[in-house]
Amino acid sequence: MEPPLVWIDCEMTGLDHKNDQIIEICCLLTDDNLQIIDPKGYEAVIHCPKEKLDAMSEWCVEHHGQSGLTQKCIESTKTMADVESELLEYIKRFVPRRGAGVLAGNSVHQDRVFLAKDMPKIDEHLHYRILDVSSIKETMKRHNPKMAKKVPRKVSAHTARSDIEESIAELKWYYNNYLRKS
Repeated sequence: MEPPLVWIDCEMTGLDHKNDQIIEICCLLTDDNLQIIDPKGYEAVIHCPKEKLDAMSEWCVEHHGQSGLTQKCIESTKTMADVESELLEYIKRFVPRRGAGVLAGNSVHQDRVFLAKDMPKIDEHLHYRILDVSSIKETMKRHNPKMAKKVPRKVSAHTARSDIEESIAELKWYYNNYLRKS
């Protein structure tokens, strides 16, 4: 049995890892059958000054405003260091061995870049490999475009937890439809 997949999704103030930061993070872990090990998971909103939030791109202002994340960031008292420490403790409960847990998600390379900058202890604890669901999607679009049209549409609420839940459901669909044994 493989170590659990460590699903992480981050919401950020933008996509520029040099100037933007993580403001929300969620982590769920799944077993080999993509069953969530701890349904509660780990979720946190990180404090961010209003001035930085006001400087976000139009997309972020709109979506983080609609989801309520912007206000939650202003009200949060958690620092990046607080969240990094709590999340590392949470992951270690299920994946105690450094380098064992594979990071999973959709376009998760972007999350990993931000983790390396904002939460390096998390990045260092995880395996260097990633399971990127979006790579399977892109492969299928080229390998079997007819099947690619059958992939269930996402709701895209753009919260860290909903994004992970949708990614897990999407990978289950690929397991059962595209990657199944013939």
